[in-house]
Amino acid sequence: MFHLKSGLRSHRLQYTTISNKFGRNTSCSDLFGKCIRTTNITRAQSTATVATTTTTKGGSTVTPTNHNNANTITKGRSESPSIKRSTALTLVGLSLGLGYAAGSLQSSSSTTNDNKNNNNQQRPVLPSGLPRNCCSCDAPSPPPLITLTPEQQELPNLLSKLVGKENVISGLIEDSSNSKFLKGARLGRGKALAIVQPESLVDAVKALELIVNADCVVIPQGQNTGLTGGSVPREEKENGSPRPTIILNMKKLDTMFPIDDGEKVVCLAGSGIATLATNLQEWGFDDRESHSTLGSTFLNPTTAAGVAFGSGGTQLRKGSAYTDRALYAKVYENKWGRRVVQVVNTLGIEGIEDSDFVNNSGTALEQLDIYAKDVKTGYRRPMAQSSKSVFGRAKASDRDYPERVCECKNDVRGRSVSRFNADTRGEDCNRSEGKVLILATVHDTFPKPIEKKSFWISFQDFDTAQKFRKHVCLDNPKDLPLSVEYMDRDSFDVIDNAGRIMGNLIRMVGIGPFVGVLWDLKLKISSLPFDGADVFCDRVLYWLNNMTPSILPSKIMEMGKKMDHHIAISVGEFGEGEMTRFLERMAQFQQENKKKVVIHECKSHSEEMSLTAFRFVAAAAFRTWCVGNNVQGFSVDYAMPKNSDVTPSLGDLPAFGDANQLPLPLKRMRYSHFGCNVFHEDLAFDLNVDVHAVHSSLKRSVSACGGRLPAEHGHGTEYEAPKETQKRWMKMDPLNVMNPGIGGLSVKYKYAS
Repeated sequence: MFHLKSGLRSHRLQYTTISNKFGRNTSCSDLFGKCIRTTNITRAQSTATVATTTTTKGGSTVTPTNHNNANTITKGRSESPSIKRSTALTLVGLSLGLGYAAGSLQSSSSTTNDNKNNNNQQRPVLPSGLPRNCCSCDAPSPPPLITLTPEQQELPNLLSKLVGKENVISGLIEDSSNSKFLKGARLGRGKALAIVQPESLVDAVKALELIVNADCVVIPQGQNTGLTGGSVPREEKENGSPRPTIILNMKKLDTMFPIDDGEKVVCLAGSGIATLATNLQEWGFDDRESHSTLGSTFLNPTTAAGVAFGSGGTQLRKGSAYTDRALYAKVYENKWGRRVVQVVNTLGIEGIEDSDFVNNSGTALEQLDIYAKDVKTGYRRPMAQSSKSVFGRAKASDRDYPERVCECKNDVRGRSVSRFNADTRGEDCNRSEGKVLILATVHDTFPKPIEKKSFWISFQDFDTAQKFRKHVCLDNPKDLPLSVEYMDRDSFDVIDNAGRIMGNLIRMVGIGPFVGVLWDLKLKISSLPFDGADVFCDRVLYWLNNMTPSILPSKIMEMGKKMDHHIAISVGEFGEGEMTRFLERMAQFQQENKKKVVIHECKSHSEEMSLTAFRFVAAAAFRTWCVGNNVQGFSVDYAMPKNSDVTPSLGDLPAFGDANQLPLPLKRMRYSHFGCNVFHEDLAFDLNVDVHAVHSSLKRSVSACGGRLPAEHGHGTEYEAPKETQKRWMKMDPLNVMNPGIGGLSVKYKYAS
């Protein structure tokens, strides 16, 4: 049953005209009508059914049958690139075709010899090339034989009646209509009894109730850009048969709107971070920006996923994604043994507090649905405000992060890390990794700098770079740079040797929808049914790389080749002398370290974009480099202590059995969000190296240095969480029906061993 009050609050607030923050009288339809871009969606109906083969007393054994015929076409507005999309796609297609032909001729003579020598070798591990990630995905497994109870057999039909047949598809056999829900961006793959996409908050909660009452497990999902396997089904079995999985995909709940005169935003669970960044400008808040402005924004991951994983990023002054103001659902068992879906409301918005609904006058869940529908359909509404309650005063971002990140002395605080995924602070929605169902969140927006300058700084050695981080960047919380991105010599070389095409595209058109279109095209080509499809594009990109110009200006390229450690840094002025003080400290540091540091100031927006593009394509370039050189690789992310300047070793000899020495990487790319001391490593090895052993050994080495992993991408099924974090998740989800198996937890009901 729902732990909710019944009834519907059907009244609407009266239409009003307000004055926006720029003094212009604006009807609320002007503000809210742009909150969500109108999309025209054509859907073909699909069904989610199973064919019964035998019936037993406890249920029926079924063989899955594929009935998916859904093809969804979404058409909406996007930013206009500086070059025509059709022209670019044509050029890309021609380049791919010519490059692959040349690459095939070039590699044909070596393929035969490679096959003879490597017939018995296992398939090499390759990174996927998504921003800051690694590894290969496993191949699709055969359709499983699943034992379903009568309630589970009926569940897809009940869900179809609730949310509409067009919003429920089968996930029992992977095909082109459901692969994006079943396969992880980096690792993880499985089957689902059904994939459900609710279009209202009430339907999402009702669907959750149906699912748990049918004894199925739930995997909450957004854009499915997770890197550690925690947002897709898995094939673990319980007593010989898995509990059926239902994916509850929240992407259609994508309404967002500003509150508190644009100082905060409310985002339903499917709201994309790229869309939010764009909408802030369209709503008229040109002097504000959202939390995420770089990184994987072109993939448009959801704000809810950012909170659920504690995602970090390049923005040093903002910290990781965090909010104590949310609407979320959790599942527990009452004293009569009945499963209850409880909706927790800490949004702190006037008119949507639980205390606003008495005597069966509705619920906060229903009222937010009404509000969101009004926004999406263009009804005029007065801008909502935060309430005066404890929830309305709660944090909507990690406000204390600037103070914490600057604590890098040789003391207890300095020996701690700035941010990591196992952090147990805050409301249950934070770093919950699917153990609760996030429905909506409130987030702070941030003032834009009045003025900004960007620099490329090269250092002779890592110690000097670390001194710059501690004494110049982290001198005090007030003067923190906007971003500080580090990369070593291997990173510089790999990006230049394999990332020029993607980097130059980003330099010209920015990190936006157009890059997303090209990325989707690359993924589609990689999934085509011919041998070598998965590496087709990377071979072409590698072959054509040196035919394109360098991403960086010639001056910076010279610095990159002379020195081994580099920082791309941006500083901002917010009206209180922050930039002036920072530049004074930087000038003094340069004077004291003349022979060890070289500083280049970007003189144009084009130069600034070249720095952004160069850093952004690191992970994609690493995959292309591995494919082009016929080697394998893996990636890892971790946080080092704030006062640490240590580089973790690759591990100890016992991890490699009888080996006389540690396998040396062909390339060891280390690049980081330097202010936070959060590192990403991409390591390439020969095909005969057991990269999984090296990976495990490196993890142990990081922990021995006081580091914590993972730092940004969540535990998923790849990392085992600390006991304290596991206990927190078990308290959130005592029945283990929400995303079971993450962080090393049991996959069984109530965490049975």
